[in-house]
Amino acid sequence: MNPTNYRWRYFLLSLVLTVMSSFTAVNSEEDYGIILPDIGDPASALLSVNQEIELGKILVAQVNQRLPVSQDPELRNYLQSLGTRLISGGLNSDFPFYFRLVFDSRINAFAMPGGIVAINSGLLILSQSESELASVVAHEISHVSQRHIARRFARQQKLSVINTIALLGTVLATIYGGEAGQAAGTATLGAFQDASLSYSRAFEQEADRIGMSLLINANLDPFGMPRFFERLNAHSQINQSKIPEFLRSHPLTTSRISDSKVRAEQFKGKRYVEDTVHFQYAKARAIGISSDPNALVNHYQKLIAEESNNLNYYIYSIALNRLGRGKQALRALDKIIPSNNERFPIELARAQAFIADRQIDNALKILQELDDLYPQNESVIYYLATALLEDKKPKEALDKLDTLGNDITGNPAIERLRARAADGAGQPWRSHEALSNYDLMHARFETAVEHLLIAARQTGIDPHSKARIEAKKDELIEFRNKHK
Repeated sequence: MNPTNYRWRYFLLSLVLTVMSSFTAVNSEEDYGIILPDIGDPASALLSVNQEIELGKILVAQVNQRLPVSQDPELRNYLQSLGTRLISGGLNSDFPFYFRLVFDSRINAFAMPGGIVAINSGLLILSQSESELASVVAHEISHVSQRHIARRFARQQKLSVINTIALLGTVLATIYGGEAGQAAGTATLGAFQDASLSYSRAFEQEADRIGMSLLINANLDPFGMPRFFERLNAHSQINQSKIPEFLRSHPLTTSRISDSKVRAEQFKGKRYVEDTVHFQYAKARAIGISSDPNALVNHYQKLIAEESNNLNYYIYSIALNRLGRGKQALRALDKIIPSNNERFPIELARAQAFIADRQIDNALKILQELDDLYPQNESVIYYLATALLEDKKPKEALDKLDTLGNDITGNPAIERLRARAADGAGQPWRSHEALSNYDLMHARFETAVEHLLIAARQTGIDPHSKARIEAKKDELIEFRNKHK
């Protein structure tokens, strides 16, 4: 990587960490998003697109650090695929987007600078079809693509790139920092909020309009948007004592619901995709891995007795697997007669159950077949490497993981597994390098440097690896010393 890019990246990181260091636990989320300046957009004077791309990489790490972001490769793959489909369908941009699922039962979604779109598991579970979920993702993409937060910043006088980033840090603290963070951020955010409230309705309308076009161009049912609005409205009526967080940051009016219906009606009669098996299994997996497994087992034992469908058996098997009851999980999966579209998640679940039950040969057989059918699939490679490690083949596991690369905006779970595989393969320098990547993915700069220092001192390190690690270490240390 170019040293200049490293210095800019960690310069941003130090600014964000400095602002964020006094704030603590995660309690609430709101919607903020920017991206893609139009020609003449005053937001461009504050952050160039390239600067915002680098900022996005830092903020991804902040999100990883401060929120319970899912590292499950299947859920990550699903949400990233859905987001990519929406972008490809109508967004003319080379800007990177990162789609993340947050394990939080509250109904919320938010966007952040640099292309970050996060969806709470509570919102995913509330959604009844892929088009409903896609309407929210498309809405958040639109907040990002229209640089709404950058427009708000543009109204502030004497706002440089540096204090824009600092203000973003305060926004993050307010979103994630609970009462203490909100109190500390009040003075900085007061004028920001007062100056921008009048734009809230206009921003929501714009995001709805563009989000609808993204749905249409991706061949997803446009009626998913008004259906989800109505679902949210009904949910808030039933739970009047607790308004969904999504509605606090995305005010829902009767005119927004009716406007979305009018837009959707323009495309009535055309054939669009309302739902997919992929969505239903992603939702089922989110339920299976985000709830208490003992409670799930008790609940789905009763539910299966009443309604023994594939999804119920799938969730039941996930819960059993989490409790280490692999044989029972396999028996539950044996009850499923999968359609062609269901074979992938079911076979992957079967492989995980075999691993849990220590039937590694059976797991490897399934995973190697899936790897042939779906090359470069993160989920398959993750579990294949896991099975290879269980089979005492760490070098093969490491080689397989290396086919995925090690970008710092990637999956931290991959880096943890890579570290384990490298250690088992007798390459401790690579293990520490992977742990350094893991720490960078969680905005832990100092410990990332420490791992590189340890990696460079390992005996037996090959010249190429030593040169790579030394260069990276020197760049980070130089930056750290310069900005103490």
